[in-house]
Amino acid sequence: MQEREITDRIGKLFEETVPILNNIYRGFAGQKINLLKESRSKFRESLKEGLPAIEKLVEDKDKNEAEQKFVIALPHLQRVALALDSLVDKMETKVESNVLCTQKALDEIKQLMVAVGTEFTDVKDYFTTRNPVLKDKIRSDTEKVREMIDQFDIVHQNRLITGICMPQASYLYIDMTDSLKRMAKELAAFADRI
Repeated sequence: MQEREITDRIGKLFEETVPILNNIYRGFAGQKINLLKESRSKFRESLKEGLPAIEKLVEDKDKNEAEQKFVIALPHLQRVALALDSLVDKMETKVESNVLCTQKALDEIKQLMVAVGTEFTDVKDYFTTRNPVLKDKIRSDTEKVREMIDQFDIVHQNRLITGICMPQASYLYIDMTDSLKRMAKELAAFADRI
């Protein structure tokens, strides 16, 4: 694969992921299990379409420079996909088990998903342009997500202690924020490697 083809494929994958993230949140907040399942399927289809013949590329001994960089960065992209999959798992569990979340928890998850969606866009733009200002923005976005999660987790602990949040919802909430933190961290690592 040539550098332009890799850039186009990753750009398209990231561009398609942002509306999928929006649909994932809509399914989560609206208790719509079918929308969550459909969003997961769309993301997996985008991955398959955007990253065909990865095994062949990884095994190929004669890689050009663009392919070498991509293969080195690939584990970060795979961990983003695993974190997104884990996020949807927890959201499906919440919906299927009819676990209630406070409006505050829903708002916090939404804020984090918007921030991660912005990071997807910034990484896509950086991958296309190699603009160092965008790379700095990606780092600051990742730090912002981490700080938000740390702050939200403290407030969440207080909701749990006071009985506003139920233990089952607490487990799911913490897992969801952890998945979003991993996505942000791995997106930044992907940008650093490409």
